[in-house]
Amino acid sequence: MNIIPLCLLPWIIGSVVLLSGIFFIYKIYRYYNQHITHLKSLRDIDRVMLSNLSHKGVMNAIIDKLNTTLGTDAAAVFTITRDNNKLNAIVSYNISKKLQKYIQSSSNGFITSVIDNRKPLIISKIAADENEDFLMTLKKEGFISYMGSPITINGNTPIGVLTFYSKKPRRFTKREIEFVNAVSDQIAIALDRTQLLSRIQESSFESVRALVEAIEIRDLYTRGHSVQVAELSVKLAAAMGFTEKELTLIEFAGLLHDIGKIAIPEMILLKKGYLTAGEWSVIKKHPGHSVKIIEPVFNLRPIQDWILYHHERWDGEGYPFGKKGKEIPIQSRILSVCDTYSAMIEDRPYRKGLARDQVKKELKRVAGTQFDPRIVDIFLNLDLGKHITGPFYKLRRQLRLPLNSKEFSAVSLFCSNFNYDPLYDCR
Repeated sequence: MNIIPLCLLPWIIGSVVLLSGIFFIYKIYRYYNQHITHLKSLRDIDRVMLSNLSHKGVMNAIIDKLNTTLGTDAAAVFTITRDNNKLNAIVSYNISKKLQKYIQSSSNGFITSVIDNRKPLIISKIAADENEDFLMTLKKEGFISYMGSPITINGNTPIGVLTFYSKKPRRFTKREIEFVNAVSDQIAIALDRTQLLSRIQESSFESVRALVEAIEIRDLYTRGHSVQVAELSVKLAAAMGFTEKELTLIEFAGLLHDIGKIAIPEMILLKKGYLTAGEWSVIKKHPGHSVKIIEPVFNLRPIQDWILYHHERWDGEGYPFGKKGKEIPIQSRILSVCDTYSAMIEDRPYRKGLARDQVKKELKRVAGTQFDPRIVDIFLNLDLGKHITGPFYKLRRQLRLPLNSKEFSAVSLFCSNFNYDPLYDCR
């Protein structure tokens, strides 16, 4: 039997104590370093949330920071639709569309558990013989571990779930879980802020819409015209690839493009006969009036020029400044086409609305002269079902006698002396 010499015993004890000390110091160092990393990440997330990034940009930055800090392979944020408890993917990283669709369309006990218990759920390693549908789906996607964390506002019912996926077995430390909870709170604030801004924007839009409808109510013929122009403009701009933020501004521009008509005397707006040169000069001032009305509203400044130039023509024969071609903002060119379309299908004091086929024919005829031909081409390929008039009405003006097509052509020629076309009169 080997006996350790007594002279070596102090050395062995000292070595053990030293190694224990080194291990303890290393553990403290790792804990401290992880704590500092988490604090830095939370600081970076705070900066992102205070930045001018879009909502999606903020969420993408948060997810990216989470993956970097935790070393996971994929992550996603899902929100809950309260009316049917449906999950909606807000943002994701490294998750296939197939898996996103599956999670959103399939209810499973794992996400339900996170929502109901308001606590994280962690699966460190999916068993090789696992036959649960959700976990099997994760394995097919190459993930071995999973974590779901609730997103709540002030401890209330969860508004969403933050999920993580790893391709190797993954255990989350107590410190990491605390970090995830802290980030979940940040995400909740970001989501709540976005919902608040959305409600404010919706409220602002409805207020503007109510104002416009109140102004248009004095004119039976143009009632609802601005709302229709706004809807058509958004539809056209969306087909042209405009961003969500740009579409919102275009919608406001459509609503407000004619608000300056409040300064135009009703005797001109509702006149059944053709306009005199003096009356037409008054009509031409309404884009400028519109701009002056919205000028004090800071957030609407980007749309001022769009409204001011929406009666300019592609060939330079429009008003108020005679701009031509691409000198005219593309948003103004969009408004111009939609404004004219809406005016042509509506009944006006001086004529009945036109049928869709005739409207299309007229738009094609003046593409390249009055309108940007590319925009007209895109517009005519839209599905405009709900914006189409019903039965065909022949064009006529109220000059004591109804007009047939030949008579209308004669009146159009006569009115051209005043740079006035009853077909495109958007009084």
